Amino acid sequence: MAADGGPVIPDIETDGEDRAEITRRLSDKILSAFSHAYAVGEIEIANRLREVLEMNECAKAGSPEMRAGCDPLGQAKNWVLFVEARNKYKWVCENKRSQAGADDEALEMMKEAYRRWSSD
Repeated sequence: MAADGGPVIPDIETDGEDRAEITRRLSDKILSAFSHAYAVGEIEIANRLREVLEMNECAKAGSPEMRAGCDPLGQAKNWVLFVEARNKYKWVCENKRSQAGADDEALEMMKEAYRRWSSD
């Protein structure tokens, strides 16, 4: 709660004239929710959020709101690749009967997926 007893709204800044300005784009928030849902295994919710992200991006196509070099759908795809690689690595490490070298291969896949995701 804020000092005045109201809710804390994290992505809002005031400009000194009691006007609030949103400091993050809607696509950033949708992408964040998608990433969280996918990472914790809420795949159905993540798929719906990805559809919403796609709708949001299509609605902005060609508008001044588009950010140069920013591809939220590409970031979502790379996040999925990273989470899947992470899950495979985790499974290989926990599975005592996996093939020799499988953990090294899975680790390299996870590292490459992370590089792609983090470079966006």
